[in-house]
Amino acid sequence: MEYIKIAKVDNVLLHRKGIVVPGTLHLTTHHLIITSSGLSKEFWFSYPTIQSVFKNVGSALISKLDRDGNLPQDQNSETLTRFYGDKDLWSFINIKIVGKEYTVFSLDFINEEEAKDVYDSLLKLTVLDEISQLYAFIYLSTNADSPFNSWNVYNVESEFKRQGLELGSSQCSWRISTINEDYRFSPTYPNRLIVPSQISDTLLKHTAKFRSQDRIPTLTYYYSRTQCCIARSAQPLPGLTKQRSIQDEKLVSEIFKSTTHPSLHNKNIIVDARPAANALAQVALGGGTENLEYYNFNKTCSRMFLGIDNIHVISDSMNYLVDNFLIDGDLNLPINKLSLNSGKAGSWIKHVKRLLSSTETLVKSIIFNKSSMLIHCSDGWDRTSQVCSLIQLCLDPYYRTIDGFVVLIEKDWLSFGHRFQERSGVLSSESAFHDNTLGFTRFSGGFSQTNTDLNSTSLFGKDGNELSEIEGISSSVLNSELINKVSGHFKRKKNKRTLKFSSPIFQQFLDCVYQLLVQNPTLFEFNERFLRRLVYHLHSCQYGTFLYNNEKERVENDAMSKTKSVWDYFKSRRGEFTNKSYVAPPYTQSVEDDDVDWILPDLNKVQWWWQLYGRRYTEMNGPVEPTDKNKNNDDYGNVTNGASYKEFFKGMGTKLPMFGLELFGKK
Repeated sequence: MEYIKIAKVDNVLLHRKGIVVPGTLHLTTHHLIITSSGLSKEFWFSYPTIQSVFKNVGSALISKLDRDGNLPQDQNSETLTRFYGDKDLWSFINIKIVGKEYTVFSLDFINEEEAKDVYDSLLKLTVLDEISQLYAFIYLSTNADSPFNSWNVYNVESEFKRQGLELGSSQCSWRISTINEDYRFSPTYPNRLIVPSQISDTLLKHTAKFRSQDRIPTLTYYYSRTQCCIARSAQPLPGLTKQRSIQDEKLVSEIFKSTTHPSLHNKNIIVDARPAANALAQVALGGGTENLEYYNFNKTCSRMFLGIDNIHVISDSMNYLVDNFLIDGDLNLPINKLSLNSGKAGSWIKHVKRLLSSTETLVKSIIFNKSSMLIHCSDGWDRTSQVCSLIQLCLDPYYRTIDGFVVLIEKDWLSFGHRFQERSGVLSSESAFHDNTLGFTRFSGGFSQTNTDLNSTSLFGKDGNELSEIEGISSSVLNSELINKVSGHFKRKKNKRTLKFSSPIFQQFLDCVYQLLVQNPTLFEFNERFLRRLVYHLHSCQYGTFLYNNEKERVENDAMSKTKSVWDYFKSRRGEFTNKSYVAPPYTQSVEDDDVDWILPDLNKVQWWWQLYGRRYTEMNGPVEPTDKNKNNDDYGNVTNGASYKEFFKGMGTKLPMFGLELFGKK
C-alpha cells in the first residue's frame, strides 16, 4: 500500500477502442480499476500486464484533430463536450498504457498533480523487487476453480505410456534417469530424464560437459506409428578447438537406435533450429553445432538448419508492430493494411511462417521417411520448445485436446525450462515508463517549454500521441522546435534491471497454434478464446505457473503450495474454451489402411491473429469479413476456408505416402 500515492481519482476520461468514457480511477495493490456508468462492467487491468506507460502533455484526442484543430463529429461528441467544455486540449495530462496482451487505453487528467501521483504509483506497483510481491501470492480461488489442483497434470510415466513406452520394463529400450533429482546435474532441466536404457548415468555426466547449460540430449516424444523419437538438447560445445565428446556421440547414436525396429530408421536428422550463420558464429564463443564426421553414424544421419531467428529478432519484430500499428488502439485509429503486410511490419508473419514451414518439413520426415531427430538451438529452451511442441501438435491428436495441450505445455515448456519469468519481463523495468512531460511548466490554460536542451528527434511519435501528423495545428503552447525535441528524453539510470531478454517466444508458438486451429477448425477441442486467455494469463501473474524460469525455481520457491495453477482457471471454465465444432478421433480417412490423425500447416493461409490485437478481421487481413457460413460457431469468428480433413485427402488415396517420399528424395 505504501507504493500508492493516490488511491482514487474522479473525473478522468478513459479512451479505449475509440470510445470515450468519463469515470473514476482506483489504484489497488495489484490492479488498476475504472468504474463508470458508461461501462457495462468495471474495467480491471493488472500491473504485471503493463508493457509500456507514457505520460504526455495534452489529451489523447490531439491525435484526432484535423488540420483546422477540430475534433471529428462521432458518437463521442456529446461526452467530449460535457467533459472538456471549452478547455484547451493541451491543458490536460494523458497517461497511455500499452499491455503485453495488446490492450491499449489512455486516461486524460485535468489535474497535473493527480496525473503525476498516478504515474509514480504505477511505476512502483509495476516495477517490483521480488516475485513474492505479485498477485499470485495473495490470490484466493473462486468457487469455480477451488476444487481443482492442476500442479501435477503432467506425469512422466503415464504420458510416455500413452505414447507407447513402458518405461522401466525389460522390453523397453528407454529408462527414467534420476541423475537430476536434486537439479544439480542440470539446473534448468526436469528432475527426471528419459534416456536410452544402454546409457549409464556416468556417461551422462561426461556428456553434460559437452552441452550448453548441461542440457544433454533426452527424449521428449515417441511416435509409435513410425517408431520414431524426438529428442531435444542444447547446442554442443566444440568451440574454436573443435573438441569432441565420445560420450555425447554415443548418447545420440543410442537415441537413434532405441526403437523396436532400428533397421527402419536410416534418415535420422540432427535439427539445428538456428540459421547456419548464427550457429557458426557461436563457435567463437565456445559453442557451435555437431560435426557430422562424428555424428554421421554410418551415413544414417544428416543435419538440417531451420533458420529460425533468435529472441532479439522476434522481440524487435513485435515491438515494431506495436509501435507503428497497434499503439493507437485507445483511439481506434485505422491501420494501413498495405504497410502492415510489407517490409519490416510484415516480419512477424514471416517468422510465424518460418516456424510452420519447419514444422511441416519435420512432420513429413517423421511420417514418410521414418526419421528420428535430435532438435536443439543454442540453449534449447526457446526455439527448441517451439519446434518440438508444434511437431507433436501436428502428429498427435491428443495434444489438440484441452487436457493434452496442457500436458504438452507442462512437458515441453515448463519442465524443460523455458524462461517464462525472463521472457515475459515479470518484474518489469523502469525503462518501460516514459515521462514525456519533462521540460514543460504549466501556466494558465496550458504548458510552456522550460528546457529546450533536449536530445531527441520527435514529440511522442510511437511513444504516445502522433503529433507529427497534425502539422496544421496552430498553438501558442508548442512550436516546431519543441515537437522535434521531447520524445525519448526521459531516461532512468538508477535501475539496473533491463528487459533485453524479454521476448514473445511463447506467444509466437501460440500464434502458430492459432494458424493450425483456423485451418483445421474441427480437429481442435479448444477454441481461439482459449489461446487468447492463455496469452493474458501468461502476463497477468494471477497464477504461479509462469512466474519462474524452470522447474527447480518453482520447487525452491514452493510455488505449488503458495500459488494456484493457471490450469485450474481453464479447467473450471471448460465450456468457455471448448470448440463446438470439434470432431474427436478416430478419423475415417485412411492412408495405407491406417487412420490419418496428423495435420499439416498451409502456409498460404497464414493470417494475422486479429482477435488478439483487438482489431477487426478486415483491418488486418483484407476485405472479406468472416460470415456465419465460413466461420467457426464459437465466439472468435475464425475464417475456416482451409481444406477440411476429408477434402485434404479426397482423391489422393494411396498416392499420398509416395508424394511424401518423393519430397524427401525417395523413389
